[in-house]
Amino acid sequence: MDPSEQAEAMAEQTLSSTRERLAGLDALPTHEHVAVFDGLQQELSGVLGALGQSTQGSR
Repeated sequence: MDPSEQAEAMAEQTLSSTRERLAGLDALPTHEHVAVFDGLQQELSGVLGALGQSTQGSR
């Protein structure tokens, strides 16, 4: 799998996981939403950083 395909697969997996976690917010008390959002923000930042590195390495 080339770097572009790996990046696309990572993005799709992250998107799917993010949607599932956001959909689960309805089952949580409102005060627990902050922890979910914080976790998602950290995960998305990490994925975006990794995707940025993989695209810079392929130039």
